[in-house]
Amino acid sequence: MAERCVLLLTRRDDGEATEASALLRRIGVPVHRLDADGLADVRAVHGPDGVLTLDGHRFAPTVTWLRHYSLRAAPDGPPDGPAGGRMVYRDAWTALARQLADVSPAAIGAADPGQLVQRARARALGVRVPRGLVTTDPADAAGLLPAERYVLKVLDRHYVEPEPGRLDWYLPRVLDGDRLAGLPGVPRGTPVMLQEYVEHDAEYRVYLAGDELHAFEVVKEHPEDIWIRPDEVVVRQVRPPAAVASATRAIARETGAAFGAFDFLRARDGGEPVFLEMNAHGDWHWFERRAGVDVVTRAVVRTVRDLHRAAAGHARPAAVSLLAFLGAGRVHG
Repeated sequence: MAERCVLLLTRRDDGEATEASALLRRIGVPVHRLDADGLADVRAVHGPDGVLTLDGHRFAPTVTWLRHYSLRAAPDGPPDGPAGGRMVYRDAWTALARQLADVSPAAIGAADPGQLVQRARARALGVRVPRGLVTTDPADAAGLLPAERYVLKVLDRHYVEPEPGRLDWYLPRVLDGDRLAGLPGVPRGTPVMLQEYVEHDAEYRVYLAGDELHAFEVVKEHPEDIWIRPDEVVVRQVRPPAAVASATRAIARETGAAFGAFDFLRARDGGEPVFLEMNAHGDWHWFERRAGVDVVTRAVVRTVRDLHRAAAGHARPAAVSLLAFLGAGRVHG
């Protein structure tokens, strides 16, 4: 019988996944890792029985965890192949990862709706989102969205990888209405998200892992400090306000997310939570280090452990030794 094993799809420099994998193995949860920038000469077979063989390791995935698995990080493929063949190579490895998540008993990171979907579902749930639109001409479209200040951001990830290992960042910018020419370095005609800037008293990063919530309050002088001057940003672990916790859980249920990093504001004009966006692969080490805790790491390990054990046919764990090792405390909102 094939081993039951967690399948982690990421990249070599994923520190969060490296730590979580080590902790999972220490408590007896087997993890097989496949890095997008380590695919050279990997031999793979997915059999008719659902058993996966990677470089001779034969196992049935219990949880497929998609992290920073992007073929942007990988070489183009066999160096002697034609350009079209190299594109097929990249597309096929990407498709395999997504389809393995679809056929796995459980998946993390596969439910990754874009900003338009997130905003629509949040609004349908009665959660406030900033007024916004997608446009290829921010200056012209501002007439449809009157505001004094705006947030301009890319529609997909905030970074690209022009070559393996080199990231170019295109971070959100807060701009006055007369400076909406576009994002520096982004070609004219690129669809971007234009939002009203919401005056707020507090900003929260909330991590959902399984049934746990762990929140951080982020204090900064300028909106862009978290990207431009991170050392001046104060991060505190807090209990999520009830309305923020409720909105997080509702959006997670609606999108099918087992894990996510959710960003909220507490609006100054009434204190209600304003949902900004959810990142299904959100990193957490930076926030933990700033706050001096490791609560998200432990919550992620517990979540993967529980999903693995359920898929492998075990009951939810009750062993004191495991709970003592990982910490039994949970933050609920």
